[in-house]
Amino acid sequence: MAHVPNSAEQYEKMIGTPIPQLVSSLAIPTTISMLVTVIYNTADTYFVSQINKSASAAVGMVYTLMAILQAVGYGLGMGAGSLISRKLGEKDDDAAERYAVSAFVAAILAGAVVGWGCLAGLKPILHALKCTDTMLPYAVPYARWILLAAPVSCASFVLNNTLRAEGESTLAMWGLGLGGVLNIVLDPLFIFTLDMGAGGAALATAVSQVVSFVLLLMFFLTGRSIVRLRLRSVSRHFCDYWLIFSTGIPTVCRQGLGRAQYAGCSLRGRGRLGHHDREQALCLRAQSRHRHRAGLPARCRL
Repeated sequence: MAHVPNSAEQYEKMIGTPIPQLVSSLAIPTTISMLVTVIYNTADTYFVSQINKSASAAVGMVYTLMAILQAVGYGLGMGAGSLISRKLGEKDDDAAERYAVSAFVAAILAGAVVGWGCLAGLKPILHALKCTDTMLPYAVPYARWILLAAPVSCASFVLNNTLRAEGESTLAMWGLGLGGVLNIVLDPLFIFTLDMGAGGAALATAVSQVVSFVLLLMFFLTGRSIVRLRLRSVSRHFCDYWLIFSTGIPTVCRQGLGRAQYAGCSLRGRGRLGHHDREQALCLRAQSRHRHRAGLPARCRL
């Protein structure tokens, strides 16, 4: 039977373990967990790139929207995690639980507002990101699944950071790591076997995120964590939410500014790709007209 941690034992472990050993035991699983987010993006890009260049560019464009969701989730998660670790160090378990549950609820609501809000105006947003007509058929279905899963994605970041704040980095690693492996397995199945195209890659990512979320949630519901997720612990005071948000603002800015720079470089590249797409489309149409006049079947379709 798995050992169920309690606050007193974890406190003694954190202050009694030699610092190099403690840092290594927390840093290695955390690093692996953060690499999982890269695995999601890399796997999708690799498999979608097998379709065509426009599909690959479309996926890269949607990463800008994904970055916003990640900034929201990471910001709330890091803000709550900092407060939770401090309160557990002060042996104030009730306050730690209040911050954890409040951040969890806030992440679900923020994910729904941001993700579903972008979903309502998806095409105008993609056009504003310089999405060309050849990219749009791939960008829309990909973004739709990603944005639908936004509340789950943001909440998973909070659960992950809460486990880290407790010193349970290994559980956090398993929660996100299994989702990353599942995404790699589902990508070719949905994209090629089920012939879902770019939308299949996004569906694979969404399903993997839901599985990670359920697994992380089970750690809390089955008593594997110190903090409990109980609705009665949801804060009714605005100052608690503001403290969580203000503590996580540096993470939001770091994520947002980094991704904004990436988006700017990507948009410049996509402008050149869009010009190439238009030239390619004109060439293909000219070839099609020529073959039609010659009485030959069309070799390719746009």
